[in-house]
Amino acid sequence: MSATYMVVEPNNGDLDMRPAPNAYEIGELVPSERPDLEGVAPVLYRLEHVERQLAYVQQLAVSHWRDGRPPLVCGIFETQAMTDDVREHLASSLLLDKPGGGRGVFRYYDPRVYSHLCWILRSSQLAALMGPVTRWTYLDETGDWQEARFDVVKHEKLAVTGEQYRQIARIALVRGALEPLRAAGIRIPQDLPRFLDIQLHKAEQYGLAVEDQIPFALHGVLVAPNFDRHPKLQSILARSRETPYAEAVAQWGDEDWQRIRQECARHPLA
Repeated sequence: MSATYMVVEPNNGDLDMRPAPNAYEIGELVPSERPDLEGVAPVLYRLEHVERQLAYVQQLAVSHWRDGRPPLVCGIFETQAMTDDVREHLASSLLLDKPGGGRGVFRYYDPRVYSHLCWILRSSQLAALMGPVTRWTYLDETGDWQEARFDVVKHEKLAVTGEQYRQIARIALVRGALEPLRAAGIRIPQDLPRFLDIQLHKAEQYGLAVEDQIPFALHGVLVAPNFDRHPKLQSILARSRETPYAEAVAQWGDEDWQRIRQECARHPLA
């Protein structure tokens, strides 16, 4: 028999269930290897009156999204596993093994992170991450409810490649690049986050400072994928240590970028 739970980020607000019945608090998702995370870890709750609680919980998540607040209700999920098994797996998943050794804290449960994992991880990896979870529901950054279903994977821990680990580390930058596009009313295709990540990776390889990587990635979207191979850009990139990228191109107007776009389209540059 399936039970319904939710993961809450208490640092993002107080969970006031009224007028619905209070959810039963299971406790923090603290990995046994990192007891120091107690007090800052997400909290697991069980919905024991789903028919009276679920609609309110969803309404609460939407309210936070409309107010522009970080998510309080991070994920609602179903499982047939015992509560202790669920808690242990979700807590242990907060630690992600680095391919080169060591571990990092992995906020996979945060919908602002989770929504990007579908293009970073394989389906089998996502299933390993979620373990006993059979269905995970979350509110994405556009205000739409998304649902992922899984076959249960027991006693398997997520392992990622070096490139996947770096992609996960770049999620915050991908999100930062998406914000001005959404604010401008630009439609966000499903593959755009992956494309932005490619451009951000190139920015890293050019040695651009973090504050210059998002402008660079946006130019890759708005001008041309290979815009960085244009001679004018190559000249700017070669001097990026002396003059930051964003400062160097700040004086360029629409005509300059249009010329670069046209030349890149006529003469694809390797």
